[in-house]
Amino acid sequence: MEKERKIQLIRESIKQNRYPLKYEWRSLYTDSNCYSYALGSGYKETRHSEGYIYNLGCMSGYDPPKDKKEAEEAFRADMEVLGIKVRKSSLEEQIQEGEWKVVLFFDYEFDEILKIPYRDFHFARQNGDGSWSHKEFIEGPVRNLGSTPKYCTYLDLVGYYMLKFEGI
Repeated sequence: MEKERKIQLIRESIKQNRYPLKYEWRSLYTDSNCYSYALGSGYKETRHSEGYIYNLGCMSGYDPPKDKKEAEEAFRADMEVLGIKVRKSSLEEQIQEGEWKVVLFFDYEFDEILKIPYRDFHFARQNGDGSWSHKEFIEGPVRNLGSTPKYCTYLDLVGYYMLKFEGI
């Protein structure tokens, strides 16, 4: 399937969601990753497909990020493609009507043994009751994190972001 069609299906899926996103919808995210979970997208794609759409920067065609600044740029570019308004936030900021909050983590290292770059990212999202949750890995469970997403990964914190779907 072409990237434009995948993006269209993601947008349609996000439109069907209610905000703030609800933690209870765990079954919607079977076989999805932390990115699709944070977005509230029920569009599923096999992770072994070429150009897996839920990799950071894939929706926008952004080059794979090499640092936290580029990770934020790739995330913002992906959100622009989806029609999602993004603004910087904090752990403490309250969600407004129609918004939801996510946190992005990122790390980049060069594996000297394999001679390849290692990039990884992770997202968590805030639930309507103020608690946080995340999808552990593609086939893993959705887990509640309590009042902070701080310890859900070993990756470096990039930032908190308030999102609002405006559609395209």
